[in-house]
Amino acid sequence: MVRSRGHLWLSSRPDSVVTWRSAGAHLELQEADRWLEPGGASAWQAASPQRRTLASWFWHDYYGERRNEIVLTGVDIDEQAIRLALEGALLTDHELSEGREAWAAVPDSSLSNDQG
Repeated sequence: MVRSRGHLWLSSRPDSVVTWRSAGAHLELQEADRWLEPGGASAWQAASPQRRTLASWFWHDYYGERRNEIVLTGVDIDEQAIRLALEGALLTDHELSEGREAWAAVPDSSLSNDQG
């Protein structure tokens, strides 16, 4: 059985922190929070000290704290296949350069509370 958890920055939901949790065939994707971003002083002040510390470790002057982090655990995981699938889901440099409005137009597969 493979288990995984983490959080995502989805292009179609550029402001939302999306949590990822899975166990076996069950996958749950859920909007959990909003990303801290440059110029968001009130959100920064409202965030917990732990979140501000973590955000500062990964801070980007343009993207703020946005990033993807997923951890998978299990026996006999095909790391290369998983890595290729996840890399294939990333925006291309061209798509990224088109900006926020273009990102939001990229379709995703109907994010809901349970994708099991």
